[in-house]
Amino acid sequence: MRVRCTPDAAASIGEAMARRTDTTWVNLSSGGTEISCSVRTRGPGIEESPLLQKLPRTPQVVDVSAHCLLHVFFGQDLSTINKSGPLTAAQVAQLTPSVAPEQATAETPPVTLDDSDRQLLDLLARDGRAAPGELAAATGLSLSTVRRCIAELRTAGVLYFDVEYHPDVLQQNFRAALWLEIDPSRLAEAGAAIAAHPEVSFAAAVTGTANLYASIDVAGAQLFYRYLTESVATLPGLRHTATVPIHRTLKGPGPYLPTRA
Repeated sequence: MRVRCTPDAAASIGEAMARRTDTTWVNLSSGGTEISCSVRTRGPGIEESPLLQKLPRTPQVVDVSAHCLLHVFFGQDLSTINKSGPLTAAQVAQLTPSVAPEQATAETPPVTLDDSDRQLLDLLARDGRAAPGELAAATGLSLSTVRRCIAELRTAGVLYFDVEYHPDVLQQNFRAALWLEIDPSRLAEAGAAIAAHPEVSFAAAVTGTANLYASIDVAGAQLFYRYLTESVATLPGLRHTATVPIHRTLKGPGPYLPTRA
């Protein structure tokens, strides 16, 4: 979701959005006039989100655009952080689940979540390191049931563990969002191509005129220019490119932690 605000209101509205339990990756961008974030809905459509119903009625909000995430090309496994090599092959092998998530296809039926599944996901969203015993005690489920549910959710690709790290770790101090318009007949090809770029930390097909979204992390603006002119420009089926610099992250994959003044 992209929210354009008046300059005096973006920070406060962004902080309010970050405090919500249904948002992740809340970023301030475009010089502090735009907020971008991921919103998780309980139902299949965006009309299920209370946030999307509330924002258009907020006086300081100039424009709201919501995009449904259709397919993730890159960004839901350990390769996200290991593109630049901080983990060894042995470390990756140790952290990789024994059962790999199933690759969704057009014929794959949607996963139906029950109340127990949602409770486990909510608990893990607050603490991804919670032990099965802690989850069992918090949910009232048996230990074996908790382990079975987690294994099933991970196999289905519903549950995955996102890694948040400080940009200084990899010396990637320039971040930006790319909104790309790709010829629909070449969207899968372009998505697979951009997923292989070392600058990309997340890439997905989305609804809207800009049908391919990517998060970019590089060391500086000059390298970002080189990436646009040398790598993005050669993507198959590229029609239009929009770049949005990100200058502050208010919330990552975990719970909201207020920033200190």
